[in-house]
Amino acid sequence: MRRGFKVLMGVMAATVILCAAETGHSLFQRALSKERAEADLTGAIHLYERLVKEFSADRKLAAEALYRIGECHQALGNAEATRAFERVLREFGDQIDVASKARSRLAAMKSAAPSTITVRRVRAPDADIYGAPSRDGAYLTFRDSSEDVKICDLASGQIRQLTTHQGVRQSAYKSMPSPDGKQVAYTWYQDGLYELRVVGLEETKPRVHYNNAEAKWAWLADWSPDGQSILAVFNRKDRTSQMSLVSVRDGSVRVLKNFDERAPERPRFSPDGRYIAYALPQRPESEEQDIFVLALDGGSETPLVQHPSNDVHPDWTPDGKRILFLSNRTGTMGAWWIQVAEGKSQGAPELVKPDLGLDLAPMGFTRNGSYYYGVRTQMSDVYIVELDLATGRLISAPSLATQRFVGSNSRPDWSPDGRELIFLSQRGPGAWGARALCVRSTETGAVRELASKLDRVVDVRWSPDGRSLVVAAEHPSGKFGRFRLHVQTGDFSPVPLSSGAIGWRPAWSRDGKAMFYQQGFTAAKGKGFCIVVRDLETGQERELYSAADPARFASATTLSPDGQQLAFVVGVAGADVLKVLPAAGGEARDLLPGMRLPFPAPIAWAPDGRSVLSVRQPNSQDSRTELWLIPVQGGEPRKLGLTAENMSDLSVHPDGRHIAFTAGHDRSEVWVMENFLPK
Repeated sequence: MRRGFKVLMGVMAATVILCAAETGHSLFQRALSKERAEADLTGAIHLYERLVKEFSADRKLAAEALYRIGECHQALGNAEATRAFERVLREFGDQIDVASKARSRLAAMKSAAPSTITVRRVRAPDADIYGAPSRDGAYLTFRDSSEDVKICDLASGQIRQLTTHQGVRQSAYKSMPSPDGKQVAYTWYQDGLYELRVVGLEETKPRVHYNNAEAKWAWLADWSPDGQSILAVFNRKDRTSQMSLVSVRDGSVRVLKNFDERAPERPRFSPDGRYIAYALPQRPESEEQDIFVLALDGGSETPLVQHPSNDVHPDWTPDGKRILFLSNRTGTMGAWWIQVAEGKSQGAPELVKPDLGLDLAPMGFTRNGSYYYGVRTQMSDVYIVELDLATGRLISAPSLATQRFVGSNSRPDWSPDGRELIFLSQRGPGAWGARALCVRSTETGAVRELASKLDRVVDVRWSPDGRSLVVAAEHPSGKFGRFRLHVQTGDFSPVPLSSGAIGWRPAWSRDGKAMFYQQGFTAAKGKGFCIVVRDLETGQERELYSAADPARFASATTLSPDGQQLAFVVGVAGADVLKVLPAAGGEARDLLPGMRLPFPAPIAWAPDGRSVLSVRQPNSQDSRTELWLIPVQGGEPRKLGLTAENMSDLSVHPDGRHIAFTAGHDRSEVWVMENFLPK
């Protein structure tokens, strides 16, 4: 016992020595590192406060720490910044240099714009949020369900159409007014190609400025300040990308920079036209991005914001002295900015406005400094309904699978024995927010959460044996892929699909030894899209079906209960075709041509394998959807007694009577942030 006492005293003594070894200057350096290197402003404040309290005798050091507290609070947008600077003047007025800095800070804060930032919803239609305001703030471009470009007068709310949708394989995407507001540039999809087009507000015929079959995607990014060029990002079919300038006069293209598969996000011109700011993934297939600046005169690239968090959507303030960007470094998505001179950062980023929402789509600044952005609110829940497939009659009304985290649940899938239902429950903000794996007992209705060592699970379904799951998720190393997740332990192993696999759910063979999945376009194969079966033991693949470009898969590939047939939807020339294909290979036959289906089309096999369930959307202007039953061996499709808003993720219980599905709605709003730029 005496020996244990000595050991304890030795540890305590060592602790005292270690604590005593930390001087005020070492504590200050630790706090400074936490503030600047780690960008942990809250942690830095705690260390600075401790220094002011414990080392107050060193007045110069304590005054500097108190000043740093004010700096950190100001960067976080906290009112405590003013009190910290005032305290420097009140308690450490004899420290001339620090007091002078605090006095200057207070004067600058008083001369700045009002501290009460105005954030308000704009009078705009509930539609696509990937448009932009005109520089004078007179109108806003957008695309609605008609898939044409329209403008909304922000004063009167009146809407005017700029483009005419003439075919089923045509659609407008991102749009942006020119600097003088007299023209609108936009991306246009037509017959498998993406074009850059421009139309005048007083014109009826658009002008095509870019059309290249080698470009898989063409993303409109910005206008040059002089209105003579369009900044765009071209994703090529070889999986590389280019940031380029397209001349409005003659359509000539100037490549500014080549990229690998990490394409730049939201490139934006500086107001003087000398620099371009953009975000770039920190590593391949990573959601987290950093912000860079490219000088157009010499082509040099400079890191501007580098941080473990996700820093995205850069935009220059109208005076060109700051870059506003969105970041989740405080835990939620907020607006930050950083001072810039000659394309380089001047100091640390400062928080402008926290908690702007979940899914944001930046739209840009007007000349008076108003910042427009879109917010999309997604609400979805998992429902269970009892339905007689033979008669189409509802036996019980749809009920929620869980009462917890309402509006955040999706992707239901019944276990092979029907005893459990797994689904995802979103817990973090954004399209890639954290999701919990939830399992609901069919017998009791109790819900439990599964442990997982994977990040950002976005899709889940049971394996044939019911002991594991196949999930689409991010590996801890940051690489996204498909994994087999063991239910009891949370351990995982990769599912070895080829790099050409696309995002639809793969289908496991009934014996668990093979997997059916869809492949996207690859330059090596020179084809459009295909379905392959992969032997998971040998890695050998065999092509079962191919769809020539511009045809596209419009649903997942699902395997029949007996493992003999595959069902999937192909979109051709704007029409959806439900097809059935022998799992061993052979001729695909059309099961249901010409019916209007949502995208992606939810389909599922009935347990007897004699029919396929599909969701139909009668009216593209209406979010209401219907459940239909389509016989496999011929016969008329039958409408069942279930309708719901945006029905998706169909899963049929082995008893053939209970169906789980996701339903909900999306809402898009346009907001503007005002009165936050310095005068």
